[in-house]
Amino acid sequence: MDLNLVRLIFEVEVTGKKEFAAAIAAGFRRFDKLFKELCCYCKMIDCNSCSERPLCPFQIVFAQELSTNPDIVRRHQKPPLPFAFKISSVPENKSLMEVSLVVIGKAINHLPVFVSAVELLLDSCSGQCSGNAPLINCIHCLDYQSVRHEINWSRQGDLNLVVLSSLEIMKNSLDTNEARLILESPLKVPSTGSLLHDFEFGIFLRSQMRRCSSLFAYYGDGELDIDFAELSAAVGVVRCHKDGICYSQPYWSQRSSHAGLLGISEFSNLAPGMLPLLTLGSYFNAGKGASFGFGAYNVDAV
Repeated sequence: MDLNLVRLIFEVEVTGKKEFAAAIAAGFRRFDKLFKELCCYCKMIDCNSCSERPLCPFQIVFAQELSTNPDIVRRHQKPPLPFAFKISSVPENKSLMEVSLVVIGKAINHLPVFVSAVELLLDSCSGQCSGNAPLINCIHCLDYQSVRHEINWSRQGDLNLVVLSSLEIMKNSLDTNEARLILESPLKVPSTGSLLHDFEFGIFLRSQMRRCSSLFAYYGDGELDIDFAELSAAVGVVRCHKDGICYSQPYWSQRSSHAGLLGISEFSNLAPGMLPLLTLGSYFNAGKGASFGFGAYNVDAV
């Protein structure tokens, strides 16, 4: 049982990085509407009565319909959205930003709609950005080693598209007992009715176990084969020996609604299987708003 994914990076030329990051973060709230504009031919307000619903890309990607399998519903409830964005700055270039998009499972069939929707999203951000409008320089598809392959959607034939296997990602990742976790965008993890303000490895790991397994169940070929009870029980011995994660705002916003956990920490005593799972989870982001750029992280063996 596997879950495929495609990882794209849009290189975007911008005038002001801070303005652009704030504009596109706000623009993500419109992404579903932009996506629907591109693939809805009936223009019906009520999608439930639309005859095109079973084959509609918008419904397949955004409906988040519950499974007809009661066991899947009991274990996973509502499915996550099958994609994840990430916004990052290119430090060595003052005018270059990158918008990363991971498209997951069955949603890969609708990749051209995703690309067109991102182009519309960037166009819609122009009014919030001073200077020249954001311009896409190129689009890359990344392989297992993060090597970039430029793709051209206007060209017929081979697109240089690389489809990745979640199982291969886990299999090829290092499985050590020490790891460095880098939270690159605000992580919002609910706990006992509110958001975590202090990072807890166990809550984070369990959250990613649920997210990865739910994506497998709804968009892949079956369930993710890991021992959840064993990994969950083993978090008690994990130790943080370099704590650099704190609750704060991202550089592009001072709004409290954008705040979350950010920073770098190192952990030891990880059980076998934890690091591969978190490595896979880094493709999908974590916590609330994961599909729209929140909870982006990297995890490395130390």
